[in-house]
Amino acid sequence: MIRTVGFRARWSVFVGLALALPAASSCRSASDGSPPATTPAFWDVTGAEILEWRPDEPEFGQGFALETSGLATAGRLLLASSEKYARLLVMDPADGLRTRVIAVGVPRHSEIEGIAWHDGVAWLCDEAHAAVYRAEVGDERELLAASPGTTVDATAVPLTGVEVVGGKVGVEGIEVSADGRTVHLLLERSLVGSERCVSRIWQLRVEPQRLVAEGPAIDVALEDCAWRLTGLAWMGETLLALKTQFPGERYQVVEVDPSTGITSVLVDLTALLRGVRADGWGNNVEGIAVDGDGALWLIGDNAVTDVVDDPAPPPTTEKALLLRIPPAG
Repeated sequence: MIRTVGFRARWSVFVGLALALPAASSCRSASDGSPPATTPAFWDVTGAEILEWRPDEPEFGQGFALETSGLATAGRLLLASSEKYARLLVMDPADGLRTRVIAVGVPRHSEIEGIAWHDGVAWLCDEAHAAVYRAEVGDERELLAASPGTTVDATAVPLTGVEVVGGKVGVEGIEVSADGRTVHLLLERSLVGSERCVSRIWQLRVEPQRLVAEGPAIDVALEDCAWRLTGLAWMGETLLALKTQFPGERYQVVEVDPSTGITSVLVDLTALLRGVRADGWGNNVEGIAVDGDGALWLIGDNAVTDVVDDPAPPPTTEKALLLRIPPAG
């Protein structure tokens, strides 16, 4: 079903035609009670590509249990986080996805689930410690030229007005506004009452030494507790989230109204992402980004582990997925 072209793997025309309809229209989530509404096709799912990066440290290639959970764009580059190995993968799509592996100075046993970039600063969210870190990087292109063994320092930023604790179901996504004044922090799932689950998004004001919640968190209704939101991204002035279901293997990219929590489905990627497993790719996508050309990027967490003390990930049979979907038109 997939053929390889250089460092890329592209979906066949047959699969692309089968997926064209979900990309062309969608409706509002049943969870918010809104009437069906047609949305434009932002991305051409028929042109979806699986990409392979070229790391300078072989053990951070896609055949290893990287647990790549966060994804962001930084100028022309992509930044991905290897969740339990305190590494940033700095990828250059213009150079065949040449990738520099950079250590990041976070506390031991951190789980870096989300990453955002703004004006030379990488923002990281840590599920294990319910923490946010700020890493002053400067020009992102300097990361590609960094010498082997380089470590980027990261500083914990105190959170005011945020009610979240560390654990396996915790903060999964982070994003920064275009002006750098606001951080959105995502809690993937929270139980309300005895049966209903929601995802929560805090809007945090950036102050010199802390992040301060501007009002209570916004609850995003979920159909049931098998669903969650994981990963945030801006597309212009539109806040996107990756919405997934497990068990069930369903995948959607949704628009989120950050003032109400109402969501609308922009594209359903269920058929596409169920299909990649046949060729050994993991489909537990958790990171999302939109680049300057409007292309949609997704990255997958390809392992489930407990506390990790090893310096590098072991080999795995389920490869880490990096997916690019070009803009429509």
